[in-house]
Amino acid sequence: MRWLLLISAVALCSFAQAKTISLLVEGDSASIPKFINVCREMGPERGLDFVFIDSSKASFDYRVVLSTEGSSAWDFAHGNIVVLNPESKVVFTVTRANRWTSKGATSALSKEFVKVMARYLDTHK
Repeated sequence: MRWLLLISAVALCSFAQAKTISLLVEGDSASIPKFINVCREMGPERGLDFVFIDSSKASFDYRVVLSTEGSSAWDFAHGNIVVLNPESKVVFTVTRANRWTSKGATSALSKEFVKVMARYLDTHK
């Protein structure tokens, strides 16, 4: 029982220390749900609690523009994320290529986005 209480306390402490970041996500509508799911899964372990805003009229911390393209007979899937601050200044970009599918490119992009955002905000562990 003590072990369970200790695990619960550690989980609550790490969640309480997570930095809340609001994101306005735009771009490829087929890739946005995958991006959101990866951010929600990986954010807490990197000290980030992502909140997703659905309107450009609401205030947000960062605007994320997501673009992916599927593979074809001539090329692998690839994608880009551009992260902007509320004044539309580019903060950083993430690019991933040579994936078999658009979903794979989105997954790789999303994971790298969380890692880079955590380093940028100095919340990584």
